Amino acid sequence: MLRLCTRGCLYLGALVLALWSPPASACGGFFCSQLPVDQTAERIIFALTPTKTTAYIQINYQGDADKFSWVVPVQAVPTIKLGSQSTFAALEPLTAPQFNLDYEGLNPNDTCGPSFLVDEGASPPSSSKDVQVIDAKQVGPFDTVVLKSRSAAELVTWLSTNGYTQPPTSTPLIDHYVNKGMYFVAVKLNKSASVGEIAPLALEMDTQEACVPLILTQIAAVPNMPVIIYVLGSARAFPRNWFHVEMNHAQVNWLQGGSNYVKMATAAINEAAGHGFITEFAGAASIAKDRILQPGTLSTVGLAGATSPTAVLQQLVQAGFPRDASMLAILREFIPLPASLAEQGIDDRTFYNNIAQYEPQLNGFQVDSAGLIKALQERVVTPLVEAQAMFDNATYLTRLMATVSPDEMNRDPLFLLNPDLPPVSNLHTAKVGGMCGNDGVVKNLTLTLEDGQVLSLGDTRLFDGTVTWKYEEQLPRAKRIQLVGATGQAVTIKRTEVKRIDQELNKELPEVVRSRAIADGAIEPAVPVASDDSGCNFSGRAGTPSLLALLALAALVARRARRT
Repeated sequence: MLRLCTRGCLYLGALVLALWSPPASACGGFFCSQLPVDQTAERIIFALTPTKTTAYIQINYQGDADKFSWVVPVQAVPTIKLGSQSTFAALEPLTAPQFNLDYEGLNPNDTCGPSFLVDEGASPPSSSKDVQVIDAKQVGPFDTVVLKSRSAAELVTWLSTNGYTQPPTSTPLIDHYVNKGMYFVAVKLNKSASVGEIAPLALEMDTQEACVPLILTQIAAVPNMPVIIYVLGSARAFPRNWFHVEMNHAQVNWLQGGSNYVKMATAAINEAAGHGFITEFAGAASIAKDRILQPGTLSTVGLAGATSPTAVLQQLVQAGFPRDASMLAILREFIPLPASLAEQGIDDRTFYNNIAQYEPQLNGFQVDSAGLIKALQERVVTPLVEAQAMFDNATYLTRLMATVSPDEMNRDPLFLLNPDLPPVSNLHTAKVGGMCGNDGVVKNLTLTLEDGQVLSLGDTRLFDGTVTWKYEEQLPRAKRIQLVGATGQAVTIKRTEVKRIDQELNKELPEVVRSRAIADGAIEPAVPVASDDSGCNFSGRAGTPSLLALLALAALVARRARRT
């Protein structure tokens, strides 16, 4: 279970549904087997504007449809829309770290020689004495409600009574957010929906901060759970109340394309007391131009009047519709698998990939083309159009990654923008040196990394996947552990001070902690910079300091420290 947030919190259910890569043109059927992009990390996209925050959340779930529920603490009443899994699939290859070798420095004596598979509305509930229902509506396959409560126990009881079942252990954690006066979005599948119809949701709120409320995630988190955050805005994003970590890339197994990257990233983050994010990409948001929604695709014109299942599938392929869980759910609704075929063991993928073959079993079945077009517009086209617009309207895109264990989920990471931070490429290259023999062994193999480090690997068979990466245990794992502020560059924290500063970040505002660290010599000699309490609540309401007030306080602390 992952719960995430944007100035409030996004509480996701048990997570396992996979993201899949785009289909290969060589496949003749609608759903074609491809390797999955990633099945382990949890993802959220934040789009920040001066007045609003949109949280675009991937929801992964494995289990029975009637047991699915998802609860999200948020600071303001959101507008809830359906998202698209294809958005995350498009982002992954654009921003994921890649570790490549440049062979131009290799002196050769001879040559060394180097469709989708798919996983599978109720009456508005009423308020109770201590739980207020603000809004209730159906969004795609989901029944959603927005709630306000003054009692965590009453809220958990209401949720369970109305089909949004929560474990009893969630009560004290939910109480953390009830006490902050937050709203809660609760989501479940409607009675006619299946698990395969689960799609991302987009929550748009009148707030200006992005926060991942990991405190709630403790209930069912797994050790070293990867969390990938995308932030769209006017500048590069940074973790305000967590450390920023730069990895030592000497530990990455370059000979196997960075196969140990997550393991080494986890080791680096652990050196930051387990509270660190690595920037994997930071640059122009235009990298996603026309990548989420390709021009000329998703036209429904050819579907008008088409009633033959074979003709409909052909039109969908030609129009470039995604082959994902949302599409599978629509096909199941408008071209259902005949019971006679199901009894023969024919599955959905086989049926839709070879539908012309099964026309006799369809007995002249005619597709409701008007209803299909309406469903495609609402559940596929509009979410992708809005997702592409979300990227087109942003200047900058940042991708950050952390791996977090349950005992480290005691502080909700908050993200802000800093216009002074440099870009970060996700493409890394090491230059190969040595003498390549005709037996495939490179004599005196060296790798020169981007930061100038030279790794000596001796005589190595370059393309032998069994070669042990001897630099994996090299210390330190983290090249730098930093604090970042709203302007200026990051400051590097002394290793001996990391634990103390991490404990201070649990209790004090990060601007204060960072200013004090600069003043008392807890940073390495470098360029100075500037960086919430442990929860996702910085609303500026009565009793909560505004950002300007925090910055003023940080400056005051720094001035007083210099006088002493």
